[in-house]
Amino acid sequence: MTGFLFPVSCLLFCIRVYPMRETVRVRVARLLVLAVLVFLHAGFPCLADDARPGFKSLRYDEDYSFLSDPARRTDWWDPIKYIPVAQGHAGFLSLGGDLRERFETYRNEFFRTKSSADNAYLLQRYLVHADYHPVEPLRIFAQLQSSLEDGRTAPPRPTDRDDVDVHQLFFDTAVKLGTERRLTLRVGRQEMSYGSERLVSVREGTNNRRAFDAVRVLFRQAAVSVDAFLASPVEVDHGAFDDDIVQDLLFWGGYATAPFPWWEGLSVDVYYLGLDNPQAVFSQGGGHEKRHTLGVRLFGRLGRWDINHEAMYQFGSFGSADISAWSLATDHGYTIDSLWGKPRLGLKAAIASGDDNADKSDLQTLNPLFPRGNYFTEASLLGPQNFFDTHPCLRLQPSEAWLIDLGGDFYWRESRDDGIYTPGGSVIYQGNPDFGRFVGTDLSVMTSWQATAHLNLSAAYTHFFAGRFIHQNDGKDVDYGAIWGSYRF
Repeated sequence: MTGFLFPVSCLLFCIRVYPMRETVRVRVARLLVLAVLVFLHAGFPCLADDARPGFKSLRYDEDYSFLSDPARRTDWWDPIKYIPVAQGHAGFLSLGGDLRERFETYRNEFFRTKSSADNAYLLQRYLVHADYHPVEPLRIFAQLQSSLEDGRTAPPRPTDRDDVDVHQLFFDTAVKLGTERRLTLRVGRQEMSYGSERLVSVREGTNNRRAFDAVRVLFRQAAVSVDAFLASPVEVDHGAFDDDIVQDLLFWGGYATAPFPWWEGLSVDVYYLGLDNPQAVFSQGGGHEKRHTLGVRLFGRLGRWDINHEAMYQFGSFGSADISAWSLATDHGYTIDSLWGKPRLGLKAAIASGDDNADKSDLQTLNPLFPRGNYFTEASLLGPQNFFDTHPCLRLQPSEAWLIDLGGDFYWRESRDDGIYTPGGSVIYQGNPDFGRFVGTDLSVMTSWQATAHLNLSAAYTHFFAGRFIHQNDGKDVDYGAIWGSYRF
């Protein structure tokens, strides 16, 4: 119970200290009461047994067919996780949901000093889904999403609000090719996530998760997977049931994962991704972008070491000019299990190309396609374009339920001729070769408590020390704080 006091005290501190509308204060207080009731309702259960599958980021990857055995129904929600239809003659239905309440505050958001850059607001996200398996080869998955925002002095950001909409609706038809091979055709609106989510992500950190209208072919055999797809991203419209695809934007490709043949414990991803966007905008300007990405990723564990290396190259056309961009990223960690907290000492480093001459039509700026919103930190201030960063970090795990992450990140512009970008790809400051290369440094701390198998409580704080480039653009330091709770069933 003592662990519950930390996130609750953080929330009470935010309510007391940060200015916000009275209606938001009331809603935050109600949510605090709701969180306590949910926690008490859960009965302080232990974390899920290792033998029982846990919740996944992509909820459609969960399989509750094991609950056909009544003896394995040990959770309070199990009666709705496996519902036989027509006494099992028409398959089974599984219901589930995600509830997230998130309070955020910024001072000088995106380094601005306008009054609209100081914010304290509440984000609410509700997801409910139904997963129906009528017969063995067929499956239908549907999910509704409602995302609400209250308290921002500026209008909601594009990813903040969507009253209610169909977030996912697709069907699968699968063919077994032997005992271990499986080929699946998936058609409809769906989430997509690959690798470290540097290029294709569900955008978990934002209030609206990302979906695509897509046709996919998926092959699985043990640890080998191959996906091919043709898709268009779904835009976020604020009304009810009005989300449509981003018009004229096409996204296609293939992504394969397999064990690394020459080093046990490691796996390798190889991928090709294509993008056709008639309305692309960079610091250099706007134009019709046709871009191809080739990449490889090596990842896994070697004893106490964990590694994650990725390299990619992009080519294509931007208007009548050529594209030539690239990125390298590495993430090393060493875990000392014998010490308190099982400390993981980590070092991340990455670089992504920027445009080397705004006066020439050729484009060298990397396009991160559909990355995580919280690519560097929960503050989500910078996008992975035209940058070089080094990020020493420390992770502590005092118990099975607790994680504490601390780190500092140092940012430079890869090219002085290019600017810096938001995670959504918008330009924050244009490129200027006469301005400094150093962008700034952030210090961050984040803690997460898996209170029960269903309930997670987290808090994060970041201070960004503006560097020379930001100061030369009249930008300022940024403070960011957040506390959020998620409940899954």
